Amino acid sequence: MSPEILKLPASHFNRAGLSAASKSFSALLNSADEGEWTPVTIVALFALVLLWATQVATTWASWGNLTVDCGREMYVPWALAQGKQLYRDVWFLNGPVAPYFNSYLFRLFGFHLNVLYWAGSLAAFGSGLFLYLAGMRVGSWLSGWVAAAVIFLEAFQPSLFCFPLPYSFSTVYGCLIACCLLWVSVRAATSPGRLWIFAAGLAAAVALLDKLEMGATCYAALALLMAGRALMQRSWTSFLKDCAVTLPGVILFALITGWMISIKGFDFITQENFLSWPTAYFMKNYGKFWLASTGFSFDGQAFAEGAWRTAILLGVLQGGHLFVTWKRTRARWKAMRLAVLVTAIALLVAALPGRDWLRSVFFPQDMVLYAATAAPVAWWYFWRDRSAHQSLRLALVFSFAFLLAFRILFRTLPSGYPIYYNGPAVLSFFLLLRMAIRHSVESRRLALATQLVFSLAALISIFLYVGQQSRHSKDYQPMITDRGMIRTWPDMANNYGDAIAFIKAKNALGELVLSVPEDTSLYFLAGVECPLRVYQFTPGAVAPGKMTNEVIAEIERKNIRYLLWSSRIFPEYGVPRFGIDFNQDLGSYLRSHYRLVGSVVRDPITPGEWTAFVWERQADAKNP
Repeated sequence: MSPEILKLPASHFNRAGLSAASKSFSALLNSADEGEWTPVTIVALFALVLLWATQVATTWASWGNLTVDCGREMYVPWALAQGKQLYRDVWFLNGPVAPYFNSYLFRLFGFHLNVLYWAGSLAAFGSGLFLYLAGMRVGSWLSGWVAAAVIFLEAFQPSLFCFPLPYSFSTVYGCLIACCLLWVSVRAATSPGRLWIFAAGLAAAVALLDKLEMGATCYAALALLMAGRALMQRSWTSFLKDCAVTLPGVILFALITGWMISIKGFDFITQENFLSWPTAYFMKNYGKFWLASTGFSFDGQAFAEGAWRTAILLGVLQGGHLFVTWKRTRARWKAMRLAVLVTAIALLVAALPGRDWLRSVFFPQDMVLYAATAAPVAWWYFWRDRSAHQSLRLALVFSFAFLLAFRILFRTLPSGYPIYYNGPAVLSFFLLLRMAIRHSVESRRLALATQLVFSLAALISIFLYVGQQSRHSKDYQPMITDRGMIRTWPDMANNYGDAIAFIKAKNALGELVLSVPEDTSLYFLAGVECPLRVYQFTPGAVAPGKMTNEVIAEIERKNIRYLLWSSRIFPEYGVPRFGIDFNQDLGSYLRSHYRLVGSVVRDPITPGEWTAFVWERQADAKNP
């Protein structure tokens, strides 16, 4: 930071008015205090490594969900390692990067859960590291450190929304690539060469081949980066040269996309595999409900609630500012500002249960919206002074944070889907907070102390929130399989063990078993391939008509003898029961051609426990 800015007292803005404040903010944005490796930043890096290692060790194997989604992430790379081809032989809803990468890991290190655990854990570490480096590059190692620490606290929850055994490795690797691209972008912004642009173009292409929405974000960010470089150099020739450097990534994407289409055509990939394609059956029928449930909402009520939360947050923050600047604040303002603070705190405590009020102040769920608001301001300052390196870097960070996480615009929580998207948003929020503190606090030492206190409070609030969400994992017990150990509920471990034993026993006799509607992990843990191309029957996965008819024909052709019909329901899509609320044609076929013969679980179950029932093909009518 430039010394002139640090010496500006808070009263400067009151005396000089809006014009002086604008000049000061401009100077702050344009300051080029790039982070360098110092004893402090090195120690901070070691602290991050220690935090990551502690999280891995204390939560080991307590991740994922055996029934939901995670089984797909186990099974598909294993099936590819057996020689199957993605899409043609094995249905998949995203690009080929994650499943083929994990299949190569399986071939190198063996078919074991530990391979996935380490792949996801290292992806979390890489994501945090790139956020830390990006924060250093924009002049605030502390902001980058907090963003990285947040990732590490979020990434190891006993849920399918984690990194080591996630609902989607495509999303985990997409997060890693996005954080890498953010760091590359802030480096490339002011680099005269084009090596970083080449790296950014390659990363964007890989992201697009990994997951469509993250790839689109990366290419949008890449376009902003190249435009910013052209404006800084005042040369559109530079823009064209940058575009040329990104062509290898485009060619890579085109070649792999061509291979995908060559399998069975464009419609086969987009309509019978990719769920998130805009015209896919899933998006047309369940997409709106699913997106809204994960935070993608742009209606008036969402904006009104976001504005209300922001007003309360500002009321609390101005109270903190009041105490820091108490001696310099005029007496007639103190009483009013104290009243605003008390009112804001009262509203927080009344509206939010338990300790959530702490998180709402130090980790606000609308921070993506704040990044979206800050981005055009930063771009405006850069437009006024196109030689300002720091303005361009901040504009890129704020823009990237919004582009990546716009689907969680009002739902930046430290659990669930947001954990894969909110890293750059957290970095942006703490950069904005740093600016506000530097503007308001006269003493540099006091400003740093205020940042440290706020950062510590934010991490404590997330630690408490994640601990509250994860408290049930203390009751987990190990489930030992041929593929490794996973910790889960005692009843789940016992019942799932019975299901795995059933599949293995029938496979030894040459009899095929199909798991419906999901529980794909049974195939991987039993070491038995799914008899169909489609291995899960979640809402929208099997479209009615042609795709459903092909599934039924394949069941007939393979002469599948048994169904394992589990108790899995789907309230998250608004259609809970397979074969009744969705996929009625397929459900009718199964009920008319198979008969219920018993439960795969030996012990009596209680309501809410996982179970599965055995259905036998009527032509083979006898009990298992």
